Amino acid sequence: MAGTVRGVGTTLGFVMIAPTVRRAAVVLAAGAAAVVSAAGPALAHVEVEAAPPRALATGAVLTMTAEAESDDAGITGVRIQLPSGLVPADLTLASGPAGWKLTGSATVVDVTGPALPVGRSLRLGLRVRQLPAASQLVLKTIQSYSDGRQDAWIEVPSASVPDPDQPAPVVRLQAAAPGATPVPRATTPAPAPTTTPATPSAAATSSAPAVAPAAADDDTGNGAAWLFGGVLIGVVLLGGIVFAASRKAARAAGSAR
Repeated sequence: MAGTVRGVGTTLGFVMIAPTVRRAAVVLAAGAAAVVSAAGPALAHVEVEAAPPRALATGAVLTMTAEAESDDAGITGVRIQLPSGLVPADLTLASGPAGWKLTGSATVVDVTGPALPVGRSLRLGLRVRQLPAASQLVLKTIQSYSDGRQDAWIEVPSASVPDPDQPAPVVRLQAAAPGATPVPRATTPAPAPTTTPATPSAAATSSAPAVAPAAADDDTGNGAAWLFGGVLIGVVLLGGIVFAASRKAARAAGSAR
C-alpha cells in the first residue's frame, strides 16, 4: 500500500507539475522570441570604434564595420556624414577592400569600390588627422549595395528612444590628454605671383622708339654723304670751268701778239 501511495503520489506529482512546466516553457520561449526580435535590428548595423578613443588624439584610426544584410547583392560603399570638427581632408583610408577609395566634399565622405561578395561584411580603417574636442562622435551612415539598395543608419539614440531601429554609429571619447590642443590644419599655399606676358602689339610699340633713333641716324648719315658728294662735284666742275677759262684767255693773249 505504501508503494502504491508513493506511486500514486508520484503520478499525481507528474500530472500536477507537467502543465506548470509546459506553461513555463511557453513563457520562456515567448520571452526568448521577444528578445531576439528586439535585438534583430541591433545585430545588423554599422559600428565604429576609435583607437585611441580620446578627444584631440592625433592619428587616431576609426574602424568601421558594416554588416551585410542582403541575400542577393554585395556592399558597394558607405557615405558618412561627418560631425562638427571634422572635414573630408582630415580623413584618409588606412585599410579596406582592394580597389576601394575615399572621396569627400563639404561634410560628407564616400568610401566606395567593387562590390563585395554577397554576405560579406565591410570593414574599413579611417585614419583621422585629429579627433575633435568632443565627448562623442555621431557618424550617420548610408550603406549601399550593388542592386541599388540603401540602408540608412542615421537615427541618433536618445533618452526617449535609446535603441532606434536604424541607429547611427556613435563613438564615445574620453577626455583629452593633459596639454592636448587642436592642431591647425595645413592651408593650401597661395599661388605664386605670375607675370602676364606682354602682347605682340605692346612689344612692338615698346621696341619702336629704340628702332626710330637708329633709323634717324641712318637717314642723317645718308643725307650728309649726299651733301658732301654734291659739294665735291661742284668744286670739280668749278675747277674745270676755271681751268677752261684760263686756257681760253691764254690762247687769246697769244693770238694778239
